[in-house]
Amino acid sequence: AGDYNKYIVNSAYSIGLMQAIYARFPDYFIRQRVNIPESGNHTPDLLDEMYYNLKWMLTMQDPADGGVYHKLTTPSFEGFIKPTECKQPRYVVQKSVTAALDYAAALAQASALFAPYEEDYPGFSEVALQAAERAYAWAEAHPQALYHQDLLNKQYQPAVVTGAYGDRSADDEFFWAASELYLATGKPAYREQVKKHLPTAYKTPSWGNTTALGVFAWLQPGREYQGEDVELANAMKDLLLDYAAEAVRGADRSPFHAPYGNDAKDFFWGCLAEGCANQATSLVCAYLLTGEKSYLTNAYRNMDYILGKNATGYCYVTGFGMKSPLYPHHRLSASDDIEAPLPGFLVGGPNPGQQDGVAYASNLPDESYADVEGSYASNEIAINWSAALVALVSSLDALMSK
Repeated sequence: AGDYNKYIVNSAYSIGLMQAIYARFPDYFIRQRVNIPESGNHTPDLLDEMYYNLKWMLTMQDPADGGVYHKLTTPSFEGFIKPTECKQPRYVVQKSVTAALDYAAALAQASALFAPYEEDYPGFSEVALQAAERAYAWAEAHPQALYHQDLLNKQYQPAVVTGAYGDRSADDEFFWAASELYLATGKPAYREQVKKHLPTAYKTPSWGNTTALGVFAWLQPGREYQGEDVELANAMKDLLLDYAAEAVRGADRSPFHAPYGNDAKDFFWGCLAEGCANQATSLVCAYLLTGEKSYLTNAYRNMDYILGKNATGYCYVTGFGMKSPLYPHHRLSASDDIEAPLPGFLVGGPNPGQQDGVAYASNLPDESYADVEGSYASNEIAINWSAALVALVSSLDALMSK
């Protein structure tokens, strides 16, 4: 997020979302060259970037039993200083079932995507799949090992007060991980796990509910199914299309002609990513399945909302538009001795919870935004929110380029 710690749950979710979009538009990403050091190799640049994170994730697995540590963190957040100035010790903290499952899902997914690029990443595809299967086996053996930071702090010192990424249930993570592993290996045991954890409704993607990533895996273009798998894939499709139909209902009559932003419940911590952008990405998937243009139209409308067609008039992406965030809650931007923030980041967005204690100009849900450094509740940067922006912008650009 806006700090320097590393969290497996959020990291794996972010990777999973971007890899899902890569799998949906592989030809588009193969053509992309974004001037990174690896741009001259044979691997698409997005996968090169994913590898940078996946390589770190592999270090978070316990080689003894396959479990995955929840996070690598300082006990408390560092100040708004450069990374080289951070002096607190960092701790590897507790293995958890959600960390293991998110890890398993992202690495199983990566094993398939990296398989054609052995020349650049020899052996990685096999290593990733083995690590994924070991993590899933650990999760099956420890299904109740949820991360409870408060309980942990009662047992150990120093107390850890950084982002918890806790969860009340691992059902959605089991579904996503089992889906990716079944589709990567074809092993019937994983299909049985998919059926055991089959969702009853599609939920907008978020680190706290990864159901959608499992659905995306089943609905990936080019997959062919037989027998029982056809029924499972059709069930996933029905869940997504029910969601999409409900999402666009009434959008034409809404103030900003978008499916997002018409209810006070649309505004919460990280809403622009986990509500607006990810809803639009889901609508793009529905469009690809059906050809129904209203789904694509409404995905563009949500993009318009992010870019400034909203109650505050802000383009919520740093460095773009005439009115965009100048003071995000982001330590790299604050400490780099450059006045302007790093460009291209999506901030969290309006949040009537206002949990940070800074002064907000309005208490109205869609205007509860403060462009100040201290507003972590509305103006923070996070990798999962950046992943949501990448997923949506890439999806729309890929469709426009066809």
